[in-house]
Amino acid sequence: MTLLEIRDLTVGVVTEDAERELVRELSLDLEQGQTLCVVGESGSGKTVTALSIIRLLEFVAPVRTRGEIAIDGVDVTKLPADAMRAYRGPRIGMIFQEALDSLNPGRRVGGQLVEAYREAGSLPGQAARRGSPLRERAEAKARRLLTEVGLADTGRILRLYPHQLSGGMQQRVMIALALMADPDLLIADEPTTALDVTTQAEILTLFDRVRRDHGTACVFITHDMGVAAQVADRIAVMYRGRLVETGSRDDILTRPRHPYTRALLGCVPQLGVSRRDGFPVISPTMTLETPAVAHCPDRVHQGAPLTIERVSKVYGQKGHGVRAVRDVSLEIPPGEFFGLVGESGSGKSTLGRVVTALEPPTSGTVTFGPHGIGPAGLTGAERAFRRRVQLIFQDPQSSLDPRHTAARIIAEPLKELTPLRGAELDRRVADLIDEVGLPKDTAGKLPSQLSGGQRQRVSIARAVAAGPELIVADEPTSALDVSVQGQVMNLLLDLRRTRTLSLLFITHNLSLVLSVADRVGVMYRGELIETGTPDEIRLAPRHDYTRRLLAANPDLPALPHTGSTRP
Repeated sequence: MTLLEIRDLTVGVVTEDAERELVRELSLDLEQGQTLCVVGESGSGKTVTALSIIRLLEFVAPVRTRGEIAIDGVDVTKLPADAMRAYRGPRIGMIFQEALDSLNPGRRVGGQLVEAYREAGSLPGQAARRGSPLRERAEAKARRLLTEVGLADTGRILRLYPHQLSGGMQQRVMIALALMADPDLLIADEPTTALDVTTQAEILTLFDRVRRDHGTACVFITHDMGVAAQVADRIAVMYRGRLVETGSRDDILTRPRHPYTRALLGCVPQLGVSRRDGFPVISPTMTLETPAVAHCPDRVHQGAPLTIERVSKVYGQKGHGVRAVRDVSLEIPPGEFFGLVGESGSGKSTLGRVVTALEPPTSGTVTFGPHGIGPAGLTGAERAFRRRVQLIFQDPQSSLDPRHTAARIIAEPLKELTPLRGAELDRRVADLIDEVGLPKDTAGKLPSQLSGGQRQRVSIARAVAAGPELIVADEPTSALDVSVQGQVMNLLLDLRRTRTLSLLFITHNLSLVLSVADRVGVMYRGELIETGTPDEIRLAPRHDYTRRLLAANPDLPALPHTGSTRP
């Protein structure tokens, strides 16, 4: 039986001058108990569609909606505000992309779950009244749902604030919160984007089981075809506000008809598929575009290796501290692309901060040429070290000064670390903007005026500006669409060839790092548990945790249209 029917939906944002259409003439159906994955890149209209179903978009921006969104035959676009509020919760539940941002930071988990509880005839928030039988039933259901979503010691969890939970626990609480009112329809907007691969696999398995146990239909928004392959009954592919293809999961994954769908599948990193010569990206014609590889002559990589000797990092007081990194030893030769992979909390980002001298180790040493980093901090001239070693941060939105233009951001390390000034400095900044593939007018734009991929290119331009020999890239593609991720990786690979950079690439994306790295290291609970070539890690992993990472990795079937083969 059809639960959700979308007919000829067009959503436009109203501005002073005109109306900009974000979704155009979209039609979709969803049967009871099914999961429909809506897949597409940023700007495709998938989140706008989700927010239109639950009518939250009208609280964010002035919008004009045309067409029909019917739940059990009732067009919710025509409901008055009071009637629509009654649909949110009992009929439609929502799981947002960022659990920590969506949960109230000032309220305990238990209070938020209880407030979401609804019974027939009860009013919103009525269960929050202390001492009432309704509250007792709400608290019992909250404990039951927390157990269902895999959280132990539910009494303690109910008393905690959201920031006291890990990312995976926050997402589990969000799923329980969405189910408190027993909705008929769940909307999940990129609920696993910021999670590492093992936590993502746990959440997806849990989500699918709980949804099926409750008989709930779901609209699942994602840009990751690997995720869609795990949870979808049907897949709808959107591009620039339009639906380009829809069908069963198997049809879309193995027999895609539309060029954009084939291109989207072809961009996904897959285990056993080498991308060392570059990733395919989606062209304006919605087809795969093979990158132009910079074929440079073989170089003798001169310079010093990065040597990490028995490095440990402890936060807090001795005896009561948290050991984030445990006795790690590693050497990265000049010119090597070394991938460091592990889940959240494994210590990989902490190790990156120690290598870049942003934090001193508690014990052990890091050596790079004449520079050493020990418990006392950096030895040698700091300016010389900063010129030789640079860091690309995970989130360019927070690491770029929102008040400064792209040109000023890129010029900052040049002013600090080189003698360039005046017209010569301006020419160097313009050259860097061109080198990272940004349009010339990017120079005068603020970070808020750039896309996520463009902001990351500005971060890369800033990192390479002073001519470093080693770059530590901390999750530089984790928040990017798969096609934009490919563009950023192609840029890093090209810069590495033309500049003979060494790269310490930190990520939780195992498929990505195995496809591009010379060597890979796996971190687990602060320890470097194994290193090896990509083939050694993939085909003969020595540690149980590495095997679990490989098993949890979302992968697609080998597709003839990708143009790659697996060894």
